[in-house]
Parts: sequence; C-alpha cells; structure tokens
Amino acid sequence: MKNLDFRRQALCSCVAAAMLAGCGGSQPPIGARGATPQTLATHADRGKSWMLPETKSGDLLYVSSFYSGNVYVYSYPQRKLVGTLTGFISPAGECSDSAGDVFITAYSNISGNGSTIYEYAHGGTSPVATLSDSGDAWGCAIDPATGNLAAANGIDPTNPYGSGNGSVAIYADAQGNPTMYYSSEMSPFGFCGYDDQGNLYLPVSIGPTPHLGLARLAHGSGSIEAINLNHEIYANNADAFLPSVQWDGKSMTVSSVPSDEGHVSGLVSVYRLEITGSDAKVIGTTKLETHNNDHAGQSWIQGKRIFGIYYHRSYGHVAVWRYPRGGNPVDKIGNVPAKSFSTLFGVTISVAPPH
Repeated sequence: MKNLDFRRQALCSCVAAAMLAGCGGSQPPIGARGATPQTLATHADRGKSWMLPETKSGDLLYVSSFYSGNVYVYSYPQRKLVGTLTGFISPAGECSDSAGDVFITAYSNISGNGSTIYEYAHGGTSPVATLSDSGDAWGCAIDPATGNLAAANGIDPTNPYGSGNGSVAIYADAQGNPTMYYSSEMSPFGFCGYDDQGNLYLPVSIGPTPHLGLARLAHGSGSIEAINLNHEIYANNADAFLPSVQWDGKSMTVSSVPSDEGHVSGLVSVYRLEITGSDAKVIGTTKLETHNNDHAGQSWIQGKRIFGIYYHRSYGHVAVWRYPRGGNPVDKIGNVPAKSFSTLFGVTISVAPPH
C-alpha cells in the first residue's frame, strides 16, 4: 500500500475547487478563483429563509445553487418547492445523516478564502450549528458508524506543502475543531464518501485533469493512501461535473464521465466497486441518461433511486433514476430555481426522522 505522506494537523477543510475550470451553460466559471467577488455578491439572494411547516413530516430534497447563494428544498416524491435557505456566499456540496440533519459547505467570504459548514435540522430554516474550515470546501460526508463529519477541500492556504494544495478535515461527532490531513502529493479534493466501516474515499487529481484517481483515509489511520482502481475516472471541467463517491448500502461507488483523448462527454457512469486492501475493481456500472447528457455537480444515492443535476436550455434540473438500473430518468424537477439562471451543484436527500 502506498502512503502519500499526509500530515495530521488540528484544523479543518473540504474542497476540490481546482478540479473545476467552468460550469454548464454560458455562465462564468465557478472554480474557487474563477468567479469574481462582484459576481458572487451580485447573484446572492439576501431574502429570508422560509419553509412550509407541514414539510417536516416527509422526505426532502435539498439542491444548492452556487451563484444565487440559495439552497432550494423540495418535497419528494411530490416535487413541490417547500422552502428556500438563504444567506450563503456560495453553497456547494451537501450531505445528510440518518437523523435527517443536512450539512452544506459554503465559502465564508466572497474572496473564497475559508469555508463554513452549516448544519440544518430536517425542514429547519436556521442552522443548528456552524463549523469553520480553513480551506475551500466542496464535498462532505457523514460516517454512519461514528457520526464524524468529513469535509474535502480543493485549496487550503494553511497547507504546509503549499497554499494551492487541498486538505481533508474530520470533525469528531460533527462538531468542534477538526483534525486536518494535508497532502504533499495528491490534490485537490472534491466530493468524499464513507463506507460502512468508517473508511473515507475521495477522488483525487493524479495528473493533468480530467484524469482522476481514488484515495482512502482508512478508519483509525493517520495518512491517506492511494487505491489502485482498475478503471479510469474523469471529471468534466466544462460542465462542473466532479465524481461523487458514496456507499450504496452494499458497495462503494464512484461516478465518472467518459474520455476520448482528453475530451470528456457523454453519459455519466456510476461504478460499483469491490475493494480488497489497496486494490479496487469495478463490479457493476449504472449509466445515467438525460436529454442532452449535460451533467453537473453532485449525485446522491438514496435507496433504489439516484438523484443528479443536469442542464438543458440554460436551466438546471434535477433528474431521478432507478438505481442500480439507470437509463432514462423516471422523474425530474425542472427549472431549479424556476425564475433565475443559476449554477446548481450540491444535492442530498433528508429522510424525515421518525415521530
């Protein structure tokens, strides 16, 4: 097993901004340094958060809009807009825990230096907690075994190996100050996901983008290690697509777009992995089709459904596919948000807690 010389520190982080060069449609780039502070401030919605009170009894779909500064909440499977969370600078990745709490990563200021991770109770309009992150956080994940929160940073100015490198922040029980893991060899980090044994997996840049590799922070380990994956995975800078990693209940999964001599396009594939030691092999593939296969942002597996973002005619949509069957969507939520052109990025399902 190849250890990649990560240093542990006491701080926090979770981003993969450098994996991104641009967004879908005709919008300016959403990379951590791609959008100007003026642009972000112009698009931020400063209205009040709201939520229909009756929505707390049902499952909710949360969709983050990087440019508008909002997170839109829909009832599912009803697909009704039931709330909007506001006040973020640039909300990015999302994750949720078994209690229905939702975690949202967002820039702490318009210059993109540092992040805040917000925790919302199911259907709540105000955060129940906030966590500080020294890096530009993109993805997050909750360890089902311990309740620990991981955040993956694309860029972290506190990284002792260089401010352009990323980091991983682990918050014990999703609170307090994190333990930091810095890399001298792999960077940046994007989305992240835990398996059922408390091992954290991350897609990482291992050369010129869009070619990516897979890494793991094993439970109880002090360093991040490379995983030998028998299949190449790719990001899509043109459409702000980053590979998502998530446990589906049986297998670890990682998503990818195909590559033809460096050009990435076509259907998103979600690979189911069998992992033995430091080796991983693909044992199944789910292909996600949309109207024009213009995927972006994050995907989220919930039971026998998988949710993802795509663009059509300059608007963002959320598609829903059968899992692991894939193919054409069985459901969708169109024009999110309905009245403004905005870059959608994060998505998660908050399951209603038992009464």
